[in-house]
Amino acid sequence: MALLINIKVRGRSPYIVPHVRSQKYRFVGFPDEELEAQITPPGGKSFPKVVAVRQKLNEAWAFVTGRAAKHKDCNQYFKSLSRGKTLVEVVAEGDITVHCLEAKEGHTSAELPDADTAARDIGIDPSLLFRETAELSAVLIHELAHVAGATTDPGAANADAAEQALNHCLCKAQFRAAVRG
Repeated sequence: MALLINIKVRGRSPYIVPHVRSQKYRFVGFPDEELEAQITPPGGKSFPKVVAVRQKLNEAWAFVTGRAAKHKDCNQYFKSLSRGKTLVEVVAEGDITVHCLEAKEGHTSAELPDADTAARDIGIDPSLLFRETAELSAVLIHELAHVAGATTDPGAANADAAEQALNHCLCKAQFRAAVRG
C-alpha cells in the first residue's frame, strides 16, 4: 500500500496523529514540505542544508518496497517474527503513515529516538532526513519489523529482533548491535 506522509497543511495535520506513551516526545505533522538545518561536518565549516521531506521519505520507501521487499532473505526473516508475515505482506496490509517526532516541553531533540511505531504509524526524528537515504531506509525497515511483531521491550530475550532485520534486508552497514527494543 501507500506511504502517507503527515505534512501540515495550513498548520494542521491531514492525518490522525496517534498518542504515544512517552514522557519525552510526541508524534506531529512535519511543519513544512522542506526542512532546513545547519550541518557541521566533522572538522568542517557549518552550512545550511534544505531537504524535501516527501522526496526523501519516498526515496527511502522505494528502497524498502522495491529492493528489500523483493529480497528472499528479508521476507524469510520477517516471516519468522511473531505475526508470521513477510515484508511484502506487512506492506500490503494497508497504508503506513509517517509523522515527525517532536520533543515535549522540558526535553530536547537530542533525546528523540530515531523512530517509534504505533500500529501502522511511524514517527521519525526529523534529523534523519538530513542523513543518507540508506540510514532512513534502515530505520523504516526496523520499524516495519515492529509492525511484523518484533518486540519493543528492550529487556526481552529477543530485544534485538527489529534491528536484526537490517542484517537480512540489505542494510547490514546500518546495523547497530546496541539497538534493542
